[in-house]
Amino acid sequence: MRLVKYTTITVGVVVGLFVALVAFNYLFPPTYEAAASLPGTTSKVVVQLEPMHLYLAEYRRLLILRKNGAPDQRIEMFADTGGYSRTQLYRLPNGRFLVRGFFDAVIIDPEKHTLITETNNMLGHGTYLGAFDDTAGGQWQFFAAAQSPEQSLAAGGG
Repeated sequence: MRLVKYTTITVGVVVGLFVALVAFNYLFPPTYEAAASLPGTTSKVVVQLEPMHLYLAEYRRLLILRKNGAPDQRIEMFADTGGYSRTQLYRLPNGRFLVRGFFDAVIIDPEKHTLITETNNMLGHGTYLGAFDDTAGGQWQFFAAAQSPEQSLAAGGG
């Protein structure tokens, strides 16, 4: 009788802890964020990754434009469904910036403090400034062009 009682209590505690852990991760998912200053401006661009699942490595990508004294501008980019998180930053000749992913691109106008979704991913690149990417240790950060050379963002397929 005692064995059944303690086994029931132990199983209840283990199940309760598991449910609490899943609920906590669901309600408060970890967000990974990396930022880069836009040269010649007072603006900063941030790329955030937020998990889409509790157990799969799939992430929502959010591009945020920050400037002191102005509200953040946000736009959701194409999700990283496995191996597509790298996002490259370019300076365009007209003073704007381009953030390019594997399947989409966003133009940043720091003067007007706006983000413009660009459906035509065949835009000219401009000057490559760096990339948001994972480190070998799994950290999400911005790498300057000298640290991470430009890569082709052509999606592979199976």
